[in-house]
Amino acid sequence: MPPRRWPPSQSTKRSKEPELSIRQWPCLLPSISVAVAPLRNLTGDPEQQTLVEGFSEGVLANLCRHCRGFTFVSTAGDRDLTAKLASLNPLEPKYVVSGSVQRGSRHGMLRANIRVSDAVTGNYLWAGREEFWVEHLEPIQTELVRQISRVLHILFLHDVSYRASMTSDAELGVTECLARAVNALKGKLCAEFSAEAQQWFLAALACDPRNVEALVGVALTCQHLASNPWWGDPLGAAAASDLGREAVAVALELQPGHALAHCVQGMLYSAVGELEQAEAAFRLTLAIDPGLGSAHAFLGYNRALLGNAGETLPAIERAMRLDPTDRHHSIWLFFGGFAELLVGQTEAAIALFRRSLARNPTYGSAELFLIVALSLIGRHRDAVLIAESFRQQYSESPVDAFERLWLSRSASPVYRAQVFPLFEKIQMLSAAA
Repeated sequence: MPPRRWPPSQSTKRSKEPELSIRQWPCLLPSISVAVAPLRNLTGDPEQQTLVEGFSEGVLANLCRHCRGFTFVSTAGDRDLTAKLASLNPLEPKYVVSGSVQRGSRHGMLRANIRVSDAVTGNYLWAGREEFWVEHLEPIQTELVRQISRVLHILFLHDVSYRASMTSDAELGVTECLARAVNALKGKLCAEFSAEAQQWFLAALACDPRNVEALVGVALTCQHLASNPWWGDPLGAAAASDLGREAVAVALELQPGHALAHCVQGMLYSAVGELEQAEAAFRLTLAIDPGLGSAHAFLGYNRALLGNAGETLPAIERAMRLDPTDRHHSIWLFFGGFAELLVGQTEAAIALFRRSLARNPTYGSAELFLIVALSLIGRHRDAVLIAESFRQQYSESPVDAFERLWLSRSASPVYRAQVFPLFEKIQMLSAAA
């Protein structure tokens, strides 16, 4: 069923921003298909076949979870896959994941050999191997999936950066591309500017695939899409999240002490509910650069999700003193309002949401929670006016977005007790539509 329209209205007017942003986001190119062949049992022991088949199934299942921007197709275990792919998959796989399990270098050990190859030419693009004891099968499987995911996303980055360079000024070098990306990010937080910045960051990567600033920029713009459910569909947000996490991981391999990279990694962890990892990333960021306002702000927001909302507003105030950028303030003021709403300080929350919207009138998260806050204190007329503006800009059901980004994000009993009444209010308003 299509999402409910919320709130009710006779108007059919809608902002074009979400539709335009979906077409413009480079990271939302059509899904790339990957053929996955069952691993071959080369151990010489037929009794290991069940283990090998289970290993293969686990790899495929985990790739589907960690590479949501790709389409995976399981194939028969033929040695010559490339001649059969066209008939197996009408999406024409671009890559093939295949390999084998054989005896390891020590008695009782096994070795998994995995390859990623070009589906058309059959050329190997990457090969990895891991030896393991049978009782350690799961962590080895996880590590191989991590490596395959990294390879597939790097290949994807090469593809989209090449496309970005073809649609940008071919005469521009890395420095100018990065400058244009940063300039786009100086505008208000909206899909159009973030997508434009991503285009320029990718164009910079086309010139220099190991450029750390460009990789961090791509990850940051992916985080924007993942954290703003009004900008695209859930699958697109999930794919952006996966790509962003791999891009920033590559950046940190190249430059481990990059403070902003650690901060962006924390943002991406937090967006998918890995809150403890996010906190560790933010604290590492501040150990490297204590003056980075974004790290203070996002650490404070993450603390609210962990059930410590009382720590959020002081962190936001600290961030705003350290970094006077108005564009950041819109986001951070929302964080403060959200935390105040969690602890029952509704009037204070309303004031913070209004300050956020004064800086960015189309900030969907601030609008949504302002509607909730106004409804909680009986200011229904004001809530309806804000809700009408929200509905004209964004068509997705706020219940779906709330569940995805706020309700299921944290397992903290304190946080869930605080946020659930807000979720109930959203449900009631949506049902009334």
